[in-house]
Parts: sequence; C-alpha cells; structure tokens
Amino acid sequence: MDADILRLVLFLAGVGLILGIYFWDRHKRINVRVNAIHKAERERRQSAQPERSKKREVRQEPVWDTDADADGDEEQDDLSESLRELGEIVEQKIADNYVSGPLEQTAFEFSHTRSTTSKSATPREQRPAARIPQKIVQLNIMARNEAIGGDALMRAARDLQLEFGEMQIFHHYAEHAGQHEPLFSMASLVEPGTFPLDAMAEFSTPGVTLFAQLPGPLEGVETFDRMLASARRLAALLDAELLDHTRSVLSRQTIEHMREEISEHSRLAKIARNS
Repeated sequence: MDADILRLVLFLAGVGLILGIYFWDRHKRINVRVNAIHKAERERRQSAQPERSKKREVRQEPVWDTDADADGDEEQDDLSESLRELGEIVEQKIADNYVSGPLEQTAFEFSHTRSTTSKSATPREQRPAARIPQKIVQLNIMARNEAIGGDALMRAARDLQLEFGEMQIFHHYAEHAGQHEPLFSMASLVEPGTFPLDAMAEFSTPGVTLFAQLPGPLEGVETFDRMLASARRLAALLDAELLDHTRSVLSRQTIEHMREEISEHSRLAKIARNS
C-alpha cells in the first residue's frame, strides 16, 4: 500500500512538472512572437514614413498593480506584457489611420469614416498620456473539454458585436467624443494571439482572452463592467469557463477586488490629468 502511494505521488509530481514546463515554454514563445510583431511594425512604419515619428505621442510605460497571490508569477507577467504590447500596437495603428487615412477593411472591420483633419485631435492625443499611469485588465475564457472552434467563435463575435480589425484580432468599439475607439479586444491564447479570418472553419484554440488598456475611451469601471458582461456571455455561448488573469475561477470576491483596483487607477489617472 505504501509503495502504491509513493508511485502515485511520484506520478503526480511528474505530471505537474511536465505541465509547468509546457505552460512556461508556451508563454515564453507567445512573448517572443508578440515582441517580433511589435518590432516589425515599428521598422515598417519608420521605413515607410519616417516623418510620422514626430507626430506620435510619448507614452509612459504602464504602472502595474501587484497581486499578493501572484507575487513572483513570471508567467503571468510575461502574458500581461504581451497583451500590453499588443494593445499599444493596435492603438498606434489606429493613431496612424488618423494621419494617413483608413486601412483596407475586412468583413468584420469597422466601416465608419475617421476624421483626418488636423484641427480635431483624437482623445488620446488630447490626454497628457506621458504622465497618466496605465493598466491592463484581463479576463480569460477557457474551453471545458475540447478546443473552441473557429466557427463558434465567429458566431459569438457577431453576437457580442466584436469586429475583426487591427492586428488580426477582434475589438469591441465605443463612441467617445465623436470617435470610434476600441473599448476592449479579444485575442487567442495560442501564439501569436491572432485569428485567421479566411480559415476560421479550420481554426481552433483552447481559449481566448479579453483585455482592455486603461485609461480608455470610457471610465475604467464602466469599461470593466462591459467587458465582464461580454466575457460572461462569451463563456455561455462557447460552453467555456470564465477565469481571471491567473486562470483561476472568477469569483465575486475577485470581481470586487478588480473593481477596487480599477477605481484606484482611475483616481490616480485623474490626478495625473489635472497636475
């Protein structure tokens, strides 16, 4: 009996080690690919139109809140950093559109006309962004058993008014100050986080992540509440689990804690704007 218990313990320890190595390697590769995308985009813009660099904002690196339960969790830090960089790329490409005109649209991309007049600066340009602390809010939707299919994702995206656009991921837009801005986005949890729009019938993923970069077009708590409602609906449509950024079950206590953190971030952002 003792030998059986020992074998069971060794087996479970081995499984845990293998899973740990797998997830660490996967997120490491996600970070590398997203960084490569970011670098390629930057080099392309610099070679195509060097003068644009004079018009871009000087952005401050986000100030991250540390969760006591996630101290030392480098895997989650890497994933959050990847999402932050992906969000910045999306935001920069949208800012470029105000200067050079809209990019070619796809079936799920927004179809409105952006203002390109120099007199009406975007809300992002009007904010003293270099002094405002930034924050990534993230919710994960994971398949319960089998992977989530591309066709099911497309149907859910339509239901939730998620539009395929910048960086080949989905975005939920909000109207703010006469502009059509991303409120939050949806990316795949499989590197590099993108969706093949022309081959969604063959696409599958173990899960997706909804993420928002604050401050955004709406107040932080309102943004979170809208994203949370969409995440709950998405989980129901896909028969999937709704998890927090650590991939733990999203409890009421966690939701309230996230709201408190977002409220505090909004307070600090307001102070930064007025200083």
